[in-house]
Amino acid sequence: MARVLRWVLLLSACICNYDSEAVFNRPNEIKLQNNEYTDVLVAINKDIPENERIVDRIKEIFTDASQELYAATNNRTFFKKVKILIPKTWTNKREYQPAGTETFERANVRVDDPNPLNGDNPYVQQKGGCGEGGDYMHLTPDYVLEKDYGEDNWGPYGKTFVHEFGHLRWGLFDEYGFESASGEAYPHFYRPSTGSIQPTGCSVHVAGYNRHMETGGRCQLDPETALPEPGCRFFPDFRHNEATGSYMFMQFLSQVTSFCHSDPAGDPLSYHNREAPNKHNAQCQGRSSWDVMNEHQDFANGANPPREVSSTVPEFELLQEGEFLRVVLVLDTSGSMSGNPIRQLNQVVTRFIRSTVSVGSSVGVVTFASSARIRHPMVSVSSDAIREALVATVPHTATGGTCIGCGLLKGVEALEAIGQPKGGVLLLVTDGGENESPLIEDVMPGLLLKEVIIDTIAYSQNADAMLESLALQTGGMSFFADTDDSTALNNAFTATVQTTADEEGVTLLSEDTTISGRETHSSHMYIDNSVGANTTLSFSWLDGPRPRITLETPAGSVITEGSPEYHVTADTITIGVLGTATVGEWAFNISNVGRNDQKITTIVSSYPNPGDKPITVTAQVSAVSLNYSSSEPTALTIFASVRKGYLPVTGAVVKVYIEKPPDGQVEELMLLDNGAGADVAKNDGIYSRYFYNFSANGRYGVSVKADNSNGKAGYIVIQGGSGSRAPPLDPGVGYTNGSNVQQQTLDQFQRMTTGGVFEVRGVPVGGVPTRDMLPPSRVDDLIVLRVSYHNATVTLAWTASGNDFDQGGPAHYVDIRYGRHFDQLADDFYGSSVVNHSQVLLGSLTSPPPPGSAQTIVILVPDRGDNVTFVFSLRMCDEEHNCGQPSNIVTANLDYIPEPVSPVADHATTMEPDANDTVTWTQPNYHATTDSDPETNGNVNTGLIVGCVVGVIAGVAVLVALAVLYVKVRKVKKPMESSNEARENPTYSSSVQL
Repeated sequence: MARVLRWVLLLSACICNYDSEAVFNRPNEIKLQNNEYTDVLVAINKDIPENERIVDRIKEIFTDASQELYAATNNRTFFKKVKILIPKTWTNKREYQPAGTETFERANVRVDDPNPLNGDNPYVQQKGGCGEGGDYMHLTPDYVLEKDYGEDNWGPYGKTFVHEFGHLRWGLFDEYGFESASGEAYPHFYRPSTGSIQPTGCSVHVAGYNRHMETGGRCQLDPETALPEPGCRFFPDFRHNEATGSYMFMQFLSQVTSFCHSDPAGDPLSYHNREAPNKHNAQCQGRSSWDVMNEHQDFANGANPPREVSSTVPEFELLQEGEFLRVVLVLDTSGSMSGNPIRQLNQVVTRFIRSTVSVGSSVGVVTFASSARIRHPMVSVSSDAIREALVATVPHTATGGTCIGCGLLKGVEALEAIGQPKGGVLLLVTDGGENESPLIEDVMPGLLLKEVIIDTIAYSQNADAMLESLALQTGGMSFFADTDDSTALNNAFTATVQTTADEEGVTLLSEDTTISGRETHSSHMYIDNSVGANTTLSFSWLDGPRPRITLETPAGSVITEGSPEYHVTADTITIGVLGTATVGEWAFNISNVGRNDQKITTIVSSYPNPGDKPITVTAQVSAVSLNYSSSEPTALTIFASVRKGYLPVTGAVVKVYIEKPPDGQVEELMLLDNGAGADVAKNDGIYSRYFYNFSANGRYGVSVKADNSNGKAGYIVIQGGSGSRAPPLDPGVGYTNGSNVQQQTLDQFQRMTTGGVFEVRGVPVGGVPTRDMLPPSRVDDLIVLRVSYHNATVTLAWTASGNDFDQGGPAHYVDIRYGRHFDQLADDFYGSSVVNHSQVLLGSLTSPPPPGSAQTIVILVPDRGDNVTFVFSLRMCDEEHNCGQPSNIVTANLDYIPEPVSPVADHATTMEPDANDTVTWTQPNYHATTDSDPETNGNVNTGLIVGCVVGVIAGVAVLVALAVLYVKVRKVKKPMESSNEARENPTYSSSVQL
């Protein structure tokens, strides 16, 4: 039983669009040259107990995967060099080299505690679309260590790794049907436009049979969908399978050795099935895995042609993280920084040193103008006295030219004074372009050899154009903060340390407020139950007298000047909450006691309670540079991840604020987690949206706010289990049917973070033209919600696009096309029949709902009965007739399906296939009580899954015999109409124009 059931676990092992730890660092860059992948980074989390076997097993897994990858890519790629990053919590050993730019957050493969929704299932976080690589692969310690357990449940390690690598490297998606706990679903079966029901997969040559996961019996058809009922699954036949594809479907089968392809002259047993309604076809518009791979830089234009190699065994390098953060603040003091810029920088850096840098970190201060000097050598931050000594060297005056190269070299010198610079961080802040030698490009080769990480903050639109590239090449992050935006500058400093130093503090609130003279500004913030330790509120100003601050706790107590928590310096008031902050709303008042306007910067941070995972938010843009095109739509995607540990937080209100050139105007945009438009998977905790409203050339700063202001935020929990797909003794155990998936509500919370910076060039003077060039987004979640044989109708449902991509108000109309043959619709959408208004019984073609909303239309079709199947696709269009690309294609079968009988357990005590199940997949016997014999039935192709046998068998004598069997065995009522009557379709009007 366990042996046969394991196919379900193997298949579900690779659902790969969910759940991650909330860090959106850009992944480590894997290099490919001469067929060899190098610089692959594997990292073990610091909380994993020390166990050398994990390292040994990682080597074994990569060795197996390299051989499988070489075969799967037709001798075109294999793993040559792999880095394994040992956590700093493990014992230091002689063979461990110090890490450079390698960090856990940037690792391509993570070994970490399980995601509660996935258990030990290997998976890849994918937030991008087709052909866009994933963020990282997640393996658990139990999966890595327990070889028998891993193989029994997910198949050979090498093959499983190659499946996941398809997601990670080439942006492929799964080719099987699945339902996730988050609600994302792709059908397990479908009815092709010609032929009988088949399991969703690639290729069609995988043999097997069906079983119901809860009863263990055979499956029945659902009259509402004309497909097998929910809970029905396809079981492959391990003994008689001939299919050689695909790695993205059932890679665990021993015969599977390749990805699906679309070459008619290629192997027919791995030929792509573009009709299957899986996520890969939906996202990649029906292209095969190899079609997508051949467009990737690894293989495009014949790159890395097949090559015979003597060995595919990788080389391994063991690295270990440094115990503490080492950071040098490299600060611009050139003449352009004089005035408010240097004053504000001084204030932010002072706060950073006093409040953000953790104990044990090593910090140094370097300044540069026409030349550079070390203001304070590297020192371990172990006391308040040391913090104040560092603060005393933070610059407050500025003059001279700009030699960024000088500052970078001096920063490396400061690191070298206490040991190897490798792995140290240079935090570079500058507001202008370099005008003194050496330049950035002059010192870049040496910086790369030193393996230092460089984070950059462009402190104005005029900051040097090389900053983003400098950060990208050295594994750092890039940020933008205008000279009058202290909030963005604060957020950038905080994000740098929290990411690099593995800090767990979170920013609850970060805002600038201008208060009129003699006025009071009232606001509030929330403490939720995932944080509350070391909670600090900071209020800073540059001009005017010291403001008056009062803070009221949820219990009604008031903290004000004179309270022990209340601390004042020259330009900052800090309130450090004693003990653990009480959950609830904290209200505060800021009173400007002067006559003139005063700008106050408010920063609230807190740390998680012991043993708890905080709610976190991180953000990222899809590109750091973009060239605007006036001839075609131009946009990028903004992502925000909201998490509680690895659990996705759904239902949150997530807004992005884009500071735009030339004058710093801020645009607000709501991000969505609905699986439509820019969002690849719904309810995965990754909120996404396109941005296209470019105002001018220059840098665009991004910040994100997430909260529970609508009261709908929560996270998914699976009752009675961890969500692992370990083999159950009972088919109903471990099977997620929705009843054991619940939403755990969350308290009111709020989080803020920076999303970095992107730069746009080529924007016309005056901004983007007002003429509408942008079409609605492509719909990729079209489904057949139900079919009605009696009414001859098909109900379609999808998520509505916007007038411009996924926003800008509702689209203007929907263009739905249909036909009887999949290939005809797929190859000639524009030449296919149009669904017109007279066929729409419910819904509207010309009044789409707002973007992100569910849209449903009931369509009257011109035929029904035996083997009547229609295919549908659509596109959404705006008033200028700019239309999105055609959607995924769905099929709807109009056979007569009797109401299902009560579940009957068939083979209830064993899930092993019987003699009639091993070659072909068949439905429950609606017209007979015995299975057809594949060895005596000459119509059965033993290499195919022929699906559920649905339809009426010709001949009156046969019909009578079948009716007798229905009454005798199944007690199923005879259909009210004959097959001939069904074809007449009395509800269809012949006046409808097709």
